Amino acid sequence: MSSVEKSVAKAKTGVSGLDDVLAGGFSRGHLFLVEGASGTGKTTIARQFLLESVKAGEKCLWITLRSKPTPLLEGQAS
Repeated sequence: MSSVEKSVAKAKTGVSGLDDVLAGGFSRGHLFLVEGASGTGKTTIARQFLLESVKAGEKCLWITLRSKPTPLLEGQAS
């Protein structure tokens, strides 16, 4: 890992394999778009990221323009 990579603050995603690929998580202070076909895990990654952030004492906000609340809550409960 380079000295530049070491100095960038990271936010863990809550998905260990993804954190490995991202060299520790998402770079703080940046915006990331996660896109893909239905059923590829976008919502699951978002949930894991929020749960990890809450564990770390972060303030969190979920914004979605495409999903109704009931399926999101049912998925979370499972």
